[in-house]
Amino acid sequence: MTTSFQDVRYGVRVLWKSPGFTMVAVLSLALGVGANTAIFSIVNAVLLRSLPFSHPECLMKIVANNRGVGARDIGLSVPELDDLRTRAGVFDQVTALNGGPSNLTGGDRPQHLEILEVSPNYFSILGTSAHIGRVFGPGDEAQGFAEAAVISDSLWARGFGRDPGVLGRKIQLDNDPYTIVGVLPPGFRHPGSTVSTDVEIWVTCGFRADPFPKPERSLRILPGAIGLLKPGIGLEQAQSRLDAFASQLRAEYATDYPAGSGWSIEAEPLQDSLVGHVRPMLLVLMGAVVLIVLLASVNVANLLLARASGRQREVAVRLALGASRARMIRQMLTESVILSLVSGVVGVLTAIAALHFVPFLPVQIPRLAEVQVDWTVLSFALLVSLLAGLGFGLVPALQSSKAEIAVAIREGARGSGTSGKTNRLRGLLIASETALAVVLMVGAGLLLRTFWGLLQENPGFNPSRIVAANFYLPVPNNPDLDRYSSNPEILNSFVREVVRRVNAIPGVDLASMTTDLPVTHLARRRPVNIEDRPDESGKGLFSEVTSVTPEYFKVLQASLVRGRYFTEDDDTDKQPVAIVDESTARTYWPDRDPIGRRLSMRSYRGADNLPWCTVVGVIKDINSDGLDQSGAPHIYRPIYQFPGSRALSKSVTVRTSLSATSLEPLIRREIQAVDPDLPVFNVRSMNEVIDGSLASRRFSAELVGVFAVVALLLASVGIYGLLAYMVGQRSHEIGVRMALGAMPSTIGRMIVSHGAGLAGIGVGIGLILSGIMAPLISSVLYGVRPLDPEVFIAVPVILMVVVLLASYIPAWRAARVNPIVALRRES
Repeated sequence: MTTSFQDVRYGVRVLWKSPGFTMVAVLSLALGVGANTAIFSIVNAVLLRSLPFSHPECLMKIVANNRGVGARDIGLSVPELDDLRTRAGVFDQVTALNGGPSNLTGGDRPQHLEILEVSPNYFSILGTSAHIGRVFGPGDEAQGFAEAAVISDSLWARGFGRDPGVLGRKIQLDNDPYTIVGVLPPGFRHPGSTVSTDVEIWVTCGFRADPFPKPERSLRILPGAIGLLKPGIGLEQAQSRLDAFASQLRAEYATDYPAGSGWSIEAEPLQDSLVGHVRPMLLVLMGAVVLIVLLASVNVANLLLARASGRQREVAVRLALGASRARMIRQMLTESVILSLVSGVVGVLTAIAALHFVPFLPVQIPRLAEVQVDWTVLSFALLVSLLAGLGFGLVPALQSSKAEIAVAIREGARGSGTSGKTNRLRGLLIASETALAVVLMVGAGLLLRTFWGLLQENPGFNPSRIVAANFYLPVPNNPDLDRYSSNPEILNSFVREVVRRVNAIPGVDLASMTTDLPVTHLARRRPVNIEDRPDESGKGLFSEVTSVTPEYFKVLQASLVRGRYFTEDDDTDKQPVAIVDESTARTYWPDRDPIGRRLSMRSYRGADNLPWCTVVGVIKDINSDGLDQSGAPHIYRPIYQFPGSRALSKSVTVRTSLSATSLEPLIRREIQAVDPDLPVFNVRSMNEVIDGSLASRRFSAELVGVFAVVALLLASVGIYGLLAYMVGQRSHEIGVRMALGAMPSTIGRMIVSHGAGLAGIGVGIGLILSGIMAPLISSVLYGVRPLDPEVFIAVPVILMVVVLLASYIPAWRAARVNPIVALRRES
């Protein structure tokens, strides 16, 4: 113990005497440790840590599919929900989920909130209790909606000032009265996707009475469900039972599950369904920061090796005085561990500071609010620091301990000596550093190429000079009080008046309205029947349906391929019409002209007599599901004939020369002049909408790009340090060469060629490693091959240019060596 304490004290004293070296080493390694700690804290919170609920391993997302026609997550009907609860033999409890927007009225101004309609056992399944008050229970069972409402902690704070008297208070949601019965704990968040923000209000219902239609097996009004597995049933066994159960239902209700539809039920772990789409991105970022810490370690190892060459006389003297080689290795490893631990502390503090900006990240990552530096993260940071310290310290320690005593004392007396073996070892480290930089740069290049390609992708419309504003039409629980849905004339008058008023705003060229903005992937899929393809229709075809006003395609400047646009005459009392995009036309009518063909789609109410719609136009494909998504078949209907789903979200879209900021109060004024109870939200330009759809790709590409630049700088600094050190060590040799007639340009080329040769070896190894590893990130690429030739050519060229620039200064210094001074200094 005393010896170890002496090693630590001596190591601290040695490092303190070399502040420049210590500072550079600590900052280099702290960069790697800090980046690893920050990214791991996100990975730990999002991917590794279990969901903060009771029995998270038993929570399943229930997904229904029509595999026969490639339709996934088609929703559930109320009878199917009942069967899962009582007949499947898989789930202990099942809750339905139906999320969307809602209007909170009755205050100073209307507010837009995210609401979730659930079964009364929702909180019981999750094992969640209220912070104050209560959650839903058996007493809240109802055919339609119960009066109870539970609110989030954020709404309690923002809307009610954390007043404990909020319990029992009446609120108005979509013009319906509800009573607040509980407030959830601050950390609670709904474990599922939402439309725009976190869920802030929960209400409970049975989905069997108004405002819902009469339950039918083929009327799938429930977008999702969560189930809690019975004790003792694992995922594999549960899926096997669900497959058998689905087969039984298909046989029992053959008319509701047509042959060839392939209707099935899938149980997906809730955590996977929540974070699965961001897993590839986070793992790529984790891989990038691992490469960064390896680069930093190699860089510090090179610094220690250079420093060890200058300490050969010290080591030799201590060995001559009786110190064992093991003791010398331990001493140098102690210094390395001290360096790594100090770097770890600095890195963790840097990560903690960086994580304060996590809430402001321009990307939606589930569970991001749970990110924190806990004991797991600190243990990871300690492990990374210790492994890095042992890794970069072991090679210099072993190399220094092998010094021959007599030679080391003689060379040390002259100044500083270095052996050919040490030079080869430093060259190997530089080649390794270059190879790691190549791997990181190739990964960054592929991600940046993907992102750049998506920015150049034609969305099917012209997004410039378009501003969109969202609002939501309330849907009261009593259909008799629903003035919009129950009376098409009132709804159409409202739409026409809003469009007319917004169109009259100075600076607005043209206004329109739609139920779904492009690239937002919010369109609701509906069952579709194709008149002249009854066999395929019988298997359960689905299509995304968007309702628009006649000016919509003109606002977007979407190209009409054939036929016509909608007109104001396409009203409720006229022949139902539809417009399809080119992909839909090719899918449904591959060998015939779609104009004049007829199709029908089932409404939310599930009417039996479905009107046939005549296709009157075909437009160029619009990327409705995102620039990196191929999308489902897409059908457009006149908003006057088909107002959309029960969740009557609408977006006003205008072509204008004004900014979204300046238009926001003007659009809000005109909409609320027609209906003062409608909140207007998410007023933004269409370019901002597109940027938002690419936020996760932009985030990962930019972050890995920054890491690649850091890797390039570390590699160039390593090359520069090696060549500068080599020039100093070989000044005598350079002096002899110049005394014998060597030209300065020849000396400069010798130094540059040495650096370029080491870098060339590293580039070759790095390209081989990149070729092996690039396919591993193919899931986050789009429109770019993992072995993209442009990236694999550009990276070596950029790296070699930087290496040549880094080699220039040492080469210039070598070319200016005075042979007389050099020979006298070494004599």
